[in-house]
Amino acid sequence: MQKVLFIDLMNMFVRCFSSIRLSNEDGLHVGGVFGTLNSLQSQIKMHSPDIVSVVWEGKGSSERRRRTLKEYKEGRKFRGLNRQFQYSQEDEKESFARQLQLLKGCLDTLPLYQPAVQYLEADDQIAYSCRQLFSKDYEKVIVSTDRDYFQLVDDHTKVYRPVKTKENPKGEMININWMLDKEKVHPINYALLKAIVGDKSDNIKGINGVGEVSVKKDFPILNFGVTTLDKLLEYAEDKLVEGETKYKKYVESSGLIERNYRLVQLLDIDVSLQSIQALEKCYENKKTKFNSYKLRINLLNENISPNNIDNWVSVFNSVLHEPIKF
Repeated sequence: MQKVLFIDLMNMFVRCFSSIRLSNEDGLHVGGVFGTLNSLQSQIKMHSPDIVSVVWEGKGSSERRRRTLKEYKEGRKFRGLNRQFQYSQEDEKESFARQLQLLKGCLDTLPLYQPAVQYLEADDQIAYSCRQLFSKDYEKVIVSTDRDYFQLVDDHTKVYRPVKTKENPKGEMININWMLDKEKVHPINYALLKAIVGDKSDNIKGINGVGEVSVKKDFPILNFGVTTLDKLLEYAEDKLVEGETKYKKYVESSGLIERNYRLVQLLDIDVSLQSIQALEKCYENKKTKFNSYKLRINLLNENISPNNIDNWVSVFNSVLHEPIKF
């Protein structure tokens, strides 16, 4: 069984850009591009995939969900570089754009796939790829700190969160057992939980005063079995009829929950045939190539000279170059 590594590129790049203190000889910040490439090779080395897909946000990717909620991702702000840098907001934006462009040039030299389908967010593309294109015949690992991917976890799909803790100094691998033991929610039910509590990062408001802990306590079915939106709301209605008044807020907010579920769920996304064909075209019968010389030149042109560049080359060269056939 071949292993596919999916990288949520913007998630990785923003983390590196915001946290890595590194400037080149010209005094320009290069932590974003260096950190992303270094993280990418580190993830490839850790997971030993046959196929690597670095997924970009598609043009106009938020438009589809904004038809349901016009405030979706509205007001989302980039918090800027870490405290070691004192750039103006304009300089930060210029640095962000410059490094992202440089990163694209470097990624184009690597033996990986770079889907960026118009009107689809990265998580939409990864979700459809995991559930439809690379289904049971592949083992899949999604690398991202975005918890929305938890709902995609199954027997063949895991989520690796590169967040270092004392318990997990190298990050956490999220599988079904982890979800049941620590998150206390079955993966398929995770979108239901988010539909109730909302998602501040995407400007999706949940039920006022309701947090994840209380929802998990009020709906034990989220952990003990796979349920649906209709069953969840029916459960709340039955409990209210039985006299448990705490379920009144769920019943009265059923419209809000239904709307939020359409926004957050990735299990059955609304994807046009044109988008599906565009996504398939990014992978099928497309042979990837590795141009290590051009990678080195791109980095040198920006005065970036990684000490472990030979290790990078060795790791990137380990990825499968043969075309994919679904």
